[in-house]
Amino acid sequence: MKKIPNRAKLPPPEPVVIKLDPKLLRGGIVLPKVKYEILATVETEEVFDGMIIPMPKVLIYFLSKNELMVVSTIMEEANENGECALSVQELAIKMRLSVPTLSNCLYSLRKIGLLLETPNGKRGGGRIRQLNYPAIQHLNDLVEEEDPGIYARIRKATRKINILNLTKEDVKDAYDTNVLEPGHDPAEEEEYN
Repeated sequence: MKKIPNRAKLPPPEPVVIKLDPKLLRGGIVLPKVKYEILATVETEEVFDGMIIPMPKVLIYFLSKNELMVVSTIMEEANENGECALSVQELAIKMRLSVPTLSNCLYSLRKIGLLLETPNGKRGGGRIRQLNYPAIQHLNDLVEEEDPGIYARIRKATRKINILNLTKEDVKDAYDTNVLEPGHDPAEEEEYN
């Protein structure tokens, strides 16, 4: 058996020193108390292995079902090909929507400022579509820590104002007695007849 080098040896444990005061008739003995703490550790477990699309949470509450499908399809195409160059007809077939419904969704997304489009450089009316991430970030910053009931009211305001022009004051003005600000006491808003 080989001898363990000194640098590889563990140091000896510290001795437990008990001090007694001889002047006191009655003294206590103090011993070290060992406490065990339970530390939680997080281990990841893969519960799903398939195709996923990361989606900003604010869009889930802010957009209609069809608009959300359009946004997710544009995100999916951009992730796969770098850009979404699908025609309106191709998008409609992919999402199983009618062309007028899809056109209305694209129009409303353009109008509120969440969708950017440029010509694709080919003959015809083809467009390259991408999401306006600065507008999505601005919307997220506006409604962070706000009541989810306010999203529909902010959506009404975006019919007249671009999302990038909305302010915190616009969000505060959208609250009333039915949708209260976070931390606001509902008892204060009770109306008595």
